[in-house]
Amino acid sequence: MCSYSALKKIYANMIAFASIVKTLSMKLFIKFSHAFVAILLLHISYAKAQMPVLKVKTPNTQQEAVNLQKLTIDVQITGNIATTVMTMTFHNNTNEILEGELTFPMPDGVSISRYALDINGKMREAVPVEKAKATEVFESIQRRRVDPGLLEKVEGNNFRTRIYPMPANGNRTIIVGYEEELKFSTESALSYHLPLSYSQAIPEFSLKTTVFDSPVRPELTEQPDGSFNLNATGNNYIAQMAKTNYQPEKGITIKLPKRGDMPEVQMQRANTGYYFLVNVFPKALSKPRVWSNQIGVIWDASLSGMHRDVKKELTLLDLIIRQKQNLTVNLGLLNNTFKNAGSFHIINGNWDELKQKLETITYDGGTNFSALNAQVLNADEYIFFTDGLSTFSKNTVAFTKPVHTINTSQKADYSTLKYISLKTGGQFVNLNTSTVESAFEQLSTEQLQFLGIKNNTDVRQTYPSMKVNVNGHLAVAGISSEFSTNIILQFGYGNTVVSEQSVRLDPNAQPLASIDVNRIWAQKKIAEMDIQYEQNKDDISVLSKQFGIVTRNTSLIVLEDLNDYLRYDIVPPAELRQQYDTVLKQRSQAILERKNNLIDRAVEMSKSLKTWWNTAFVVKKPTIDNKYPTPTDGARNERSEAVSVDAVRMPPPVANASPPPSPRRQADEARNVANREQESKSMLSETVVVGYGSQQKRSVVGSVTTVNSQALAGKVAGVQVSQDRTTAVPQTVIVIPEFKSDKAYMKSITGKGDVAYQQYLTLRPQYVSTPTFYFDVANYFYQQADSVRALTILSNVADLELENADIYKLLAYKLKQTKSYNHALFATEKVLQWRPMDAQSYRDYALILADLGQHQKALDNLYKVLTQSYNTQIQGRDQGIEEIVLAEINNLITRYGSKLNTKAIDKRLIQPLPVDVRVVLNWNKNDT
Repeated sequence: MCSYSALKKIYANMIAFASIVKTLSMKLFIKFSHAFVAILLLHISYAKAQMPVLKVKTPNTQQEAVNLQKLTIDVQITGNIATTVMTMTFHNNTNEILEGELTFPMPDGVSISRYALDINGKMREAVPVEKAKATEVFESIQRRRVDPGLLEKVEGNNFRTRIYPMPANGNRTIIVGYEEELKFSTESALSYHLPLSYSQAIPEFSLKTTVFDSPVRPELTEQPDGSFNLNATGNNYIAQMAKTNYQPEKGITIKLPKRGDMPEVQMQRANTGYYFLVNVFPKALSKPRVWSNQIGVIWDASLSGMHRDVKKELTLLDLIIRQKQNLTVNLGLLNNTFKNAGSFHIINGNWDELKQKLETITYDGGTNFSALNAQVLNADEYIFFTDGLSTFSKNTVAFTKPVHTINTSQKADYSTLKYISLKTGGQFVNLNTSTVESAFEQLSTEQLQFLGIKNNTDVRQTYPSMKVNVNGHLAVAGISSEFSTNIILQFGYGNTVVSEQSVRLDPNAQPLASIDVNRIWAQKKIAEMDIQYEQNKDDISVLSKQFGIVTRNTSLIVLEDLNDYLRYDIVPPAELRQQYDTVLKQRSQAILERKNNLIDRAVEMSKSLKTWWNTAFVVKKPTIDNKYPTPTDGARNERSEAVSVDAVRMPPPVANASPPPSPRRQADEARNVANREQESKSMLSETVVVGYGSQQKRSVVGSVTTVNSQALAGKVAGVQVSQDRTTAVPQTVIVIPEFKSDKAYMKSITGKGDVAYQQYLTLRPQYVSTPTFYFDVANYFYQQADSVRALTILSNVADLELENADIYKLLAYKLKQTKSYNHALFATEKVLQWRPMDAQSYRDYALILADLGQHQKALDNLYKVLTQSYNTQIQGRDQGIEEIVLAEINNLITRYGSKLNTKAIDKRLIQPLPVDVRVVLNWNKNDT
């Protein structure tokens, strides 16, 4: 943003402010605005990720800027827990310093718990920090071009690490580790799978897998090549391989047979008692379940639906229909809207018409779960095919009938999927870890459930603590306060217990676990609390920081220098802890990064503004050399009336001009009608630029008439509007032409309606991951007054990448401009959630609240801009924002003061200083 303080510096070099506004070419300004956006987005590329995917920000279009130089994978399996550690070395092939982002989609229930980065040639372990603080610290240090590393959880169960710097022609190494609770793939075997399908050869590749203490020989059902085999060493089984210039095309899959009569117990000593993990394998008992006669199929047809395994989904649907034979299926299609796509009456299992419909779905638009409702699609139960990622609205679903959630996407929000099914009485099926046949059996039967542990005061904090389906295997973690005790696990249907199993917890009966049972317990507790994240986010934060687990609100960070850990008040890893504690005792709190709010600066700014506002600035009029004949008044008036809007020309700059007169001085002068009429003859009206629109200023303070270009202009925060037109003098109107992209693909879109939409769909495969493509095409449809299709096309950008604040801010600005305020509110709320360290996040959110008439919340959030604490780097970057926010706070109070509670507002800041014209420059990306 650019404050008025910054604009005043422009005056010294570029004429008076009024002259600048009047001489500005609107057409050029609008084109500049869009070119600027294009530059921000030009070199950001996106890729769908089913394996770890590296995205590198490069200043050019080099395809091989960075490659994976070395990959070492170590897998250790104990009981039903697999620990996977991947060490990756990346080589920068360019002569420039680069920044990289590595994205990991993780299976359901899995969280990354280890992250390390090479610092000065040595691997340094990361430590847990609140997510917002970690982002703030990373970006502050990044600007010094040193070595921070950050790993964070983004939407769904996806993880992203940011690596900077990647030295020119140099290497960076990272380590990522995670524990995974293995699931049953068959009735008698657990399964471990690691995908290894890489697009190019890896110069150095090594893989080692160890299965500890297995009484039954594991089975290797998939392997990279014939050289990878499990060899027995006692009850342990080891397989390893090392290759050069190797391109693995197949992953590894290991089946671990389990005996149903042999519970597995692992225990780990704690300062009080023991953590325990119990695995039991009860016989899977089930009762047949009858499908309803009327089923609703909710099909996620958003852009991200392109990444689902539709073949699996249709196979599952086929099994359900063939079993039921005769039924009615009501189909609903979900993207940024939700619509009923028809009823299909199926007789004798023939569903060809429905199948053809689903096979030809066009996937387009963002994902809006809040649009789902039973009035649009009525049924007795629903099957919802989706990844659970609601990118264009909150993830709430307003259904009371059972909703079965089905996922086939590698990127998914498992917590949301589970919550929807749990809340409505449906079931969650993950077809990534389950066969279609077993998923069908799960949905078509009433599953045996774990109902809990029979009253036992010797154990506490056991998870799962709610009813869960057993499916032949159950893992329970908890804390035992006694040295040894028995626990009784109860199983049944509904609230009826049909069987019990007793398990002995005795550290002497089995060796203490080699794995971190405490972290497995913490992950199970976090996974359960995450189903209702908002209610549990504080507890999740405490737990994740204690056990070093990455969650929605906790990240792992690596810092290069001990002083950085001290400056930002972050406890370092073990290698630096002793030195950290010693220095901390010797140094005062002054070592901490200073954070200050903006109130004091705002008060000083308010004083300066008041002085400026009360100062009369005199514009020196140019000397007129009457070399040429002066036309009569009648001729001048006649000519003025003949000027077309498109032919308007601004007068040339006035030499040696002072800043414009203050609004108050203009108001005094405006009382003289004759002077005002004379002014109207010699000047064009000043213009406030708002997106694609303009505002026509009157001479009277606060009286502003909006002139929209195809109704696309938004409201101007901080400029007060009056509808009093009694003393208005006709003014020449400036119309701002609509922006037209000069991209080559836009030349291929020439039609309207369905024709133009099909042209867009034909072009899209080439630009499916390019944000500017959707902005340009959406703008075309807005210009055609096809706002429904325009919004669908625009909303695609929300599905492109998880938690990209830059994209969401740009999306919010466009939504605000097109008066899609509810969607803009969601986008700004997301940005605020991701980046609470930025003052601009509160301001963007507040201005949308004001657009929606939520004036008290708008005022409160604008005031938060001034009361939040910011580090010195952010304060320097946003210097002057307090001046902008002051105008907006006072604008709200002036307009709605009687309805607002202003007790919390510092009274020194409340002083309306209305102006005719306000220019605020904004951007969506740091380091612009």
